[in-house]
Amino acid sequence: PAGMAVVALVMAIIILPINLVTVFVVTRFADRTANWPTLIRRMATNPMVIAAAGGLLLRALPFELFAPVNKTLQLIGQAALGLGLVGIGAGLRLDSLVKPRIAILVPVAVKLVVFPALLLTISLLLGVTGEELLFLILCGAVPTAMNGYVLAKQMGGDAELYATVTTLQTLASFATIPVVLLLAAQFVGG
Repeated sequence: PAGMAVVALVMAIIILPINLVTVFVVTRFADRTANWPTLIRRMATNPMVIAAAGGLLLRALPFELFAPVNKTLQLIGQAALGLGLVGIGAGLRLDSLVKPRIAILVPVAVKLVVFPALLLTISLLLGVTGEELLFLILCGAVPTAMNGYVLAKQMGGDAELYATVTTLQTLASFATIPVVLLLAAQFVGG
C-alpha cells in the first residue's frame, strides 16, 4: 500500500506536464506551420490535458464528491482500459505485428528493456533499494500508455504506428516484466 501511494503521488505530479509536452510535440510535428498561439490553444483545449487538470482539481477539493458522481467517475475510469484496447485494436494492422519494421522494434526494445535497465542503474547509483526499487522498476517496465493512440489519431500523428508499437509492447511485456522484476529483485537487499 505504501508503494502504491507513492506511485499515485508521483503520477499526480507528472501526468499533467507529460500531457502538455506530448500535445505540444504532436501538434508541432503534425503541423509545422503552427505558431505559438495555435500551440498554446491546442494544449489548453486538448481533452487529455483538460481531463488531467480536472482530475487534479477534483483531487484537491477539501470535500468528497457527491457519492453518485464519484461512483460514476470510478466506473468510467475502470472502463478506460477496455475502451483503450478496443480503440487500439481498431487502428491495428496485423501485418505490422507479423513483420515488424525497425520503427516498431526500436520503441519496443527501448521501452521494455533499455528504460528499465536505465532506471535500475540510476536507482542503484542513488542508493534506492528494497520495495521502492521494485515499484520503480515495475513502473518503468510497463508498456506505453494507450491514450497516446487517441492523441495521435486526434492530432494527425501516426496512429497506426502507435497502435502497432503499443500492441507489440503489451504482448512482449508478458515476458519482459517478470524478467525485469526478477533482475531487480537481485538488488532489493542493497
